[in-house]
Amino acid sequence: MSIRLRLIIICIIVTILPSIPITLLVRNLLEKSFNVGLSATVSDALEGGMSASRKLLVRLESDFEKNVQEITAIMSPERPESSQVDSALKKYIESRRVSGYFVASTATVPEEVERPGNLPIVLDAFVRQPGFHSLIETREVNKRPPHLLSKEDLSFFETHDKTVQLALWNPSNTTDVGFLFYLKIDPDFLINARKLLNGRQIFAQLRLAQDDLSQSFFYPFIIVYSVILLVALVLSLLMAEQMASPVRHLSEAAVTVAGGDWKVQLKRETGGEIGRLIDSFNLMVSRLDTQRRRLLDMEKVVGWREMARHLAHEIKNPLLPIRLAVQELRDQYRGEDGEYRDFLDESTRVVEDELGHLQRLVQEFSMFAKMPGLSPTKESLKRLVSDLVKLYPHVETRLVVNPDLPEFLFDSDQMRRVFVNLFDNSGSASPEGNETKITIEMKRSSDDAIIVFSDNGPGIPTENINRIFDPYFTTRRTGTGLGLALVKSIILMHRGTIDVENPVGGGAVFTMTLPLNGPGGNTNNNQEER
Repeated sequence: MSIRLRLIIICIIVTILPSIPITLLVRNLLEKSFNVGLSATVSDALEGGMSASRKLLVRLESDFEKNVQEITAIMSPERPESSQVDSALKKYIESRRVSGYFVASTATVPEEVERPGNLPIVLDAFVRQPGFHSLIETREVNKRPPHLLSKEDLSFFETHDKTVQLALWNPSNTTDVGFLFYLKIDPDFLINARKLLNGRQIFAQLRLAQDDLSQSFFYPFIIVYSVILLVALVLSLLMAEQMASPVRHLSEAAVTVAGGDWKVQLKRETGGEIGRLIDSFNLMVSRLDTQRRRLLDMEKVVGWREMARHLAHEIKNPLLPIRLAVQELRDQYRGEDGEYRDFLDESTRVVEDELGHLQRLVQEFSMFAKMPGLSPTKESLKRLVSDLVKLYPHVETRLVVNPDLPEFLFDSDQMRRVFVNLFDNSGSASPEGNETKITIEMKRSSDDAIIVFSDNGPGIPTENINRIFDPYFTTRRTGTGLGLALVKSIILMHRGTIDVENPVGGGAVFTMTLPLNGPGGNTNNNQEER
């Protein structure tokens, strides 16, 4: 199973798994919320409030009827305008058992007047009374049956909203006077009573639709939560892909490296641990590639040393007999032919010169085949190169050394040979008449010393740049092709690297790296003594 698929499965599980307990919890909370809000306690409270309001209203109406009957009982044996009646009315009004009264003549029918609301005809006589319109306003007035046994000459009315109770009395001892008593009931009380009634009705409806209401709240939650889950899942998949993609590329790169492509370098597209892992992978591949090239170069050097030893042996053995035979041929001639004698001497000299060249070649082959082991000591590379530059006063040399380059372990004799060969190579490569100019830059990079050796020569032909360090490869007529091969061999013995390139402005640039912790390991690379 791939890492991407595993991450996707984990994201799905992590995203969906919490939804199960959350859904159950929300469902339970909704049910409990409705159970608490629609409990029997709330129902009883509403019923109690409604009952108390109803009873209070009935009591107010009954008290009003009783008070009106008491007033009419006092007024019946007396004339309504007597002082005793007036005193009794004031007493009832001050004690708020009635709010007031109107007196009107009922003997004559009033002219057409503007009647407020749906006013019963029996009350038309009071329309012209001051304050009647402000009492009734535009509210509808209805007749209602009395709660108590009432006298025949008493009729009771109320406004539609029950805020005003009315009692019409037509006394039997007078035929032209009517009394209209009224009682104002607190409108806030009636409003709250109606609210209780409405609340009770709504409560009953909610009780009937409790299950449907619970579902109506629960289903939107499911829809919203599903959308959130979908968004979370998409984001999780994107994050999984973002996390899996670098790992997948890393795996593919590892397979590519295993297949032999050592130039693989991953692009860092993220930070954190994955970014550091990619950096570490790139560094590892780079170091492995460097180590691989070093090993290949060392194998080549070992092979070339074996060939050099074999060639030196094969060439060295016949040199002495050839030299002796040529000398004997020249010494044994006793003839008098002067012209032939000159020819013989010239030929012998040419052969001896070539034999001398072969002898020097054999010595260089032997020296290359028998490279001595390294003896590293902690020294200053800057000082070594500065001393060496003094041996080439005819060469314009610029030395640039970074101050952060410390002393480190290297074999000073072998490194001296490296720079001598590079100086000789640059000097021999410069055309006649041109002054040789060399620039040597030394700096530190992490755990390595970097040496850049550049000259102003004609550079290296492109077709030869990959063969420049091969032994016996040379473009010079008198060269042996061992100088740069020796340079690379010494650098490799120090566990370093060397590369060459042609800059745009001409010349050749040799870039060398040497580990600051020294060659390490077994520095004796004398293959001759194995």
